[in-house]
Amino acid sequence: MSPALLISLPLVFLIGIAIQRGNTCTVVAFDDIVHRGSWDRFLSIVYTWLWVAGGLALLAVATGFIPATHVFPVTAWSVIGGLILGIGAVVNGACTTGTIARIGSGEYAYLVTIAGFFLGCMLAPWVFGAGATTHVASVPANTSVDHPAPALIGLTLVALLTARRLISGPHESIRDFLRSAWDPRTAVLIIAILFVAMVQIYAAWAYTELLGDLAHGDTRESIHQLVLLGALVAGAVLAGRTMRGARLIGPLAPRILRCGLGGAVMGLGFSVGPGAFDALTLYGQPLLLPFAWVVMVASYVSILLGVLYLRSKLGSWITALRG
Repeated sequence: MSPALLISLPLVFLIGIAIQRGNTCTVVAFDDIVHRGSWDRFLSIVYTWLWVAGGLALLAVATGFIPATHVFPVTAWSVIGGLILGIGAVVNGACTTGTIARIGSGEYAYLVTIAGFFLGCMLAPWVFGAGATTHVASVPANTSVDHPAPALIGLTLVALLTARRLISGPHESIRDFLRSAWDPRTAVLIIAILFVAMVQIYAAWAYTELLGDLAHGDTRESIHQLVLLGALVAGAVLAGRTMRGARLIGPLAPRILRCGLGGAVMGLGFSVGPGAFDALTLYGQPLLLPFAWVVMVASYVSILLGVLYLRSKLGSWITALRG
């Protein structure tokens, strides 16, 4: 293993802990808005964009580091892929990031989601045709890092808001913090710091990208990335095992068939988008890549409609549970 990979392993392990403790899930964020009237979890997604964009811009200004990335053209398939991605997340009961959180909480049926996602990536060329799943990447002309001033202003703003919340909010001991659920805004702060560090040390890594590459026969660095996936899941499981109180769950109780189907549908959406929640939320959107925003906004639309259906009388035949 390279030194960069060895350093990245504990970073990914800690990201897994933060994902589980903060229950950072797009589906849960929209369910919180619809079911509880709480915007805190969705606000944490906005915080993610600002933390990562500002962190990468700060690195660029301080060290000259420029993150490597690729951009894909925005087409009708970007919208279709995003809509399918969101539908799959609703069927699954969690997005790709939330799936890791729920595995960590002991809902091991969500391991089937990962297998289903891989299967969906394999089937995508047969379902939509090779043209829809073949994407020509190019180097973006401009990203948020190329214009650091707005990103640094956003970083300052979110840092001030976080400092005010931490100072004026309820305080707990370190022991209680290590054993209880975290405010999702605190969780994404930790995730963003660790992710930005990993981008500089190793690369921008997302487990859905690994599954997509494996499904399409690209096995370069696959062993190393599988080790990273193991560290991510291990961190989430450790967090779940050591957390006091109720387990973190989303709008639906886990069911093996539904998790497999939801994972497969997300794999289809990922393949034609391209991209999924982890990579696009943590990297594509903060860098202001147009295709990432189109895919994710389309997924938000289908997730919102799906959650509204689940919480309506029409969706009452599906058992909905909250943690």
